[in-house]
Parts: sequence; C-alpha cells; structure tokens
Amino acid sequence: MEIRGDIVKQMRTAKGWTQAHLAEICDVNLRTIQRVENQGNASVETIMALCVAFEVKRQVLFKVPEPSEIEPAVQRISKIHIMIFTSGILLGIAGVLTPMVLFG
Repeated sequence: MEIRGDIVKQMRTAKGWTQAHLAEICDVNLRTIQRVENQGNASVETIMALCVAFEVKRQVLFKVPEPSEIEPAVQRISKIHIMIFTSGILLGIAGVLTPMVLFG
C-alpha cells in the first residue's frame, strides 16, 4: 500500500530513533523501513506495526494526493460544470425564444 514515507521519517526522527531502531520495534527488516521512507510502500502488517510504534491511527500514514495530482481532476470537473451551465443557458434562451418566434 502507498503511505507517506516522509511522515514516517519525520515521526521517527522526532523520537530520535534510527531506522534500525524503528525496524526492531516494528519487528521488520531494516530494508523494509528504508523502502517505506524512500518509496512509501508498505504491507498492511508494516503499516499496523508503524501505527503501534508511533501510537497513531492508520489515516496519519496514508498518502494525500499532491496538488499536481488533484489539479487535472479539478480542471476536468470545472470544464464539465461550465459545459452544463452553458448548455442550460442556451436551452433556457431557446425555451424563451421559441414561443416568441412561433407566436411572435
């Protein structure tokens, strides 16, 4: 699973722990902690061990999308909203003009 390796590193250094010490506390290999901090990849078991070690809930460790990942989705939604709004205006105008043209 993808988690925030930077947060794991931040919490570890705040406690003054080495990666080896955290690995020992979590009962995982040192390489596992290195992978978590550098790549943000962890198994469910490792995530639970980290939560116990740092006394935090799982949500603290999960990756939050970067603004660059969110922006394209927001732009797509905005374009859709603009198209719907514009269509509504055009339909509204057509609805008003049609009777005027027909019954003048």
